Amino acid sequence: MRWKNLIGQFGIFLLGFCGSLYVALTPANSMMNWYSIDDAFYYYKVAQNVIGGYGFTFDQINLSNGFHPLWMIVCLCVFGLSKQNLLLPLRVLILVSGAFNGLTGVFLFRLLKKFLHPAAAVLGAVVWMLLPSVYNTTAVHGMEAILSAFFLVLFLLQSVNIIQSEHQSRSKRITSLLIAGLLAALFILSRLDNVFVAFTIGMFLILRVQRMNRLLVFDLVAILIAAVCSWIVRFGTTPSALNAYSMYPMLLIGLLIKPVILYFMGFYSPTIKDSLFKFILRLGISGLAFLVLEYILQRLLQSLGFNLLLSRSVIFIDAAITTILIGLLRLFFFQKQSATQTPPSPWRLFFNWVKNDLGRIITDGLIFAAPVVILIGTYMGINKVIFGIYTPVSGQIKAWWGVLSNTVYATTTTLVDLLGMSPSSGNGPWSLLTSLIAKTSIGITKIFEPGANELPTRLFLTLNLLVFILLVFLLSRKDGLLARKSFSLLVPALIIGCFLHITNYTARSYAHTRFWYWIIESFVLVILGAIFSSYFFEKIKKWTKTEVPNRILLMLGILLVLFLHTRFILNLSPQVVAPENEANYLQTARELEKYTDEGSLIGMTGGGTTAYFIENRTIVNLDGLINSAEYFQALKTGTAGDFLDRLPLDYVYGKPYILFDTEPYGQIFTTRLKEIGYIHGGDAFTLFRYISSR
Repeated sequence: MRWKNLIGQFGIFLLGFCGSLYVALTPANSMMNWYSIDDAFYYYKVAQNVIGGYGFTFDQINLSNGFHPLWMIVCLCVFGLSKQNLLLPLRVLILVSGAFNGLTGVFLFRLLKKFLHPAAAVLGAVVWMLLPSVYNTTAVHGMEAILSAFFLVLFLLQSVNIIQSEHQSRSKRITSLLIAGLLAALFILSRLDNVFVAFTIGMFLILRVQRMNRLLVFDLVAILIAAVCSWIVRFGTTPSALNAYSMYPMLLIGLLIKPVILYFMGFYSPTIKDSLFKFILRLGISGLAFLVLEYILQRLLQSLGFNLLLSRSVIFIDAAITTILIGLLRLFFFQKQSATQTPPSPWRLFFNWVKNDLGRIITDGLIFAAPVVILIGTYMGINKVIFGIYTPVSGQIKAWWGVLSNTVYATTTTLVDLLGMSPSSGNGPWSLLTSLIAKTSIGITKIFEPGANELPTRLFLTLNLLVFILLVFLLSRKDGLLARKSFSLLVPALIIGCFLHITNYTARSYAHTRFWYWIIESFVLVILGAIFSSYFFEKIKKWTKTEVPNRILLMLGILLVLFLHTRFILNLSPQVVAPENEANYLQTARELEKYTDEGSLIGMTGGGTTAYFIENRTIVNLDGLINSAEYFQALKTGTAGDFLDRLPLDYVYGKPYILFDTEPYGQIFTTRLKEIGYIHGGDAFTLFRYISSR
């Protein structure tokens, strides 16, 4: 049986790896389709320069930390090969991504198999590895997402094992917590914004959270609905209001503090029903506490720069709607207890918890946190010493873009975007699901309006709400069987972490989020899909008294996903390339070489791919994502022109409207560029001679 299990897991690994193996062996121009994101080459050019002895720099002039550290370490292990051939390390990295994808599938299978039907565990792993909408986000493009997914699954698996092993010896538990802390640190270092999910999983781990009051789930839904409704009532759906402010700080505060208030007001205690007066009084006091605490915390967030809006009216409306919904839920779910039963006081329960468990929690927390603090603290200290800034400059640049009034990197926010329901993979954290709902909405609209192609917002949001209600309903059925499975897999911790993660971007007016930011949200949806599929596999077994139908259904599911995956891979990287297209990926670099002098410095807003392949010239990154902290300060203070003069820059290659008409480039280049001409390269930009003002 053990050998069969190992062979099965090796088969899962091969499924996740074979697509990468195929792409790595295709002709160069086909293989380069894997690297359609310019950002990947920020890593590669820096890694190439480190190997060449120039340090962590994109242009061999300015030191930069605009990358996530763990993926850079992987790149450094590979890019020594670039001395022999520029394409060889790119092919090797595709294989590395495939290996991580296959290993992620294996460990995800092990995690799911602990609590779900084996067929659901296999199907969940296969969907995560091979489904094109997931695969294109995690494995393809050569970014850090594949490493982030790998350490997420490892960290989750270790945390689940610890929670399930309540009777470990003290020494074994310390070792387990240290390993969990190490995996959490590696998870964070793979993508620094993973810190929010690492925090929530760590809290569930240290507190040993294994279940949740069923009523609390419905309360959280009510709090979510109240926040959305209050925002719409107060601000409507006008683009100006939606672009200026974020709902997420208020929503996050509500989800964190309102259940705590309800707990201490006794709303989760099995008490005898109050008189109507006492019930309304307790509910009213709770509503007042919602109002006061939410206002204080929003004021605090505003003072820290995380929330640009402080509206007393929207807080009042939110508190009022929440109070009404909580009251209705209590009336609907009330179950009268025996008169002889003495209800436990929530305050007594809390103080008993402090007395009996707080010491253990603090000790476990310190053990778990030790590797995280040491590794992340060391990383930030090195950044400060070498680069003059604690965290990657790229993230700070994007946060700064969000405060500019006229920048190409900002997008117009709609109500759909505000709610995090955008079907666009770049803007929508939950796009793996909402993209399907969007297609359904458009399909329904076309029945009545055959020529319609725009997303019907009201229908789309209505369908999202119905799906959400159905999800909560299914999780609460069968005495919460599916909810318990979700808790066993720490799905609530993941969801809370996702809210923190999304808030990190929306509350700071963060601009230019990309699709690979949202892999954790996609992971949650895949896990939930596996949980529901497990329920159906178990039902089928119960009805048929055999596993044969489940095996047939599993095979059909795997074949369907494998078909979609194979079609995606073949379209992405054709095995045959026409002779005239064999070097298309070099077109921009060769055209720039033709019209520029050897040894010249060429500024580009981006330029990762060009910088990697161009010969005897240097690309200087102008957007700042892979430039120095000094350049970032120059952009903010309006002295970037002087910074470029000092290099000195020779050429600028980009789109004229970006360089002349948008921030922050307009004030830099309006008087400093002389057009040379349009270049028919892959980027199709215009080349300018840079005129120094010195």
